[in-house]
Amino acid sequence: MTTVRQVTKLLTPLLERHDDLYLSGQWLLLKPVRHLLRGVVIDRTGEAARFRPRWAVMSLCVPQDFFPLNWGAMIRRAGPVRLWFWDAPSLQADLFSAIENQALPQLRAMQTLEDFVAFANDKHRFSLDPFDAFPLLRIAADIARGDLHAAREGCAELGTGKTMWSAPELHEEFERITGVLCPMLASGDRAGMARLLHEWEAYTVDKLKLRDVWEPTPFPLEAR
Repeated sequence: MTTVRQVTKLLTPLLERHDDLYLSGQWLLLKPVRHLLRGVVIDRTGEAARFRPRWAVMSLCVPQDFFPLNWGAMIRRAGPVRLWFWDAPSLQADLFSAIENQALPQLRAMQTLEDFVAFANDKHRFSLDPFDAFPLLRIAADIARGDLHAAREGCAELGTGKTMWSAPELHEEFERITGVLCPMLASGDRAGMARLLHEWEAYTVDKLKLRDVWEPTPFPLEAR
């Protein structure tokens, strides 16, 4: 099993090469954290001898208890042995090179919610699960970006009650959007929506213990 101690020992030297990196458990995150989570995770596999690194990005517009991996990619190892083993003789050098070439340029290029939405909606990368296909996430991001027309369309779609998102197992997430956020949108309550989005962002930051690198900033919604 991959442990936090192993990850810390492996990745700490990389922090000395990049002052915008922050290590939190098994996650190597880019700082500062504003409206996006951007990072690399050293993930466990079913084998103690092997791990699986990947990078991902996610918006902070809805409350999360974990960092989803929907929008990102695996970090590939060069050479004939494509898997990552803890006992590989050149592990650190190989992994650092892979992170610096495959992950960091992509993550650093995403600075705003607009950047994230454009990336996550790339149909070539994410043909099966583009961000647009997740209205319970998308509506909040649309509101945060100030695209209220798109958010209203999403609320209308959910309001029909004829979508998979109204299933019982998604009741909490569905009610959060359709019962709280969409009514605020319908009434034109920009201040209320901004306040709620900031509360949701703070919830995720606290759950993931990221207060040290979080920089609360206004949403584009508040500037329009």
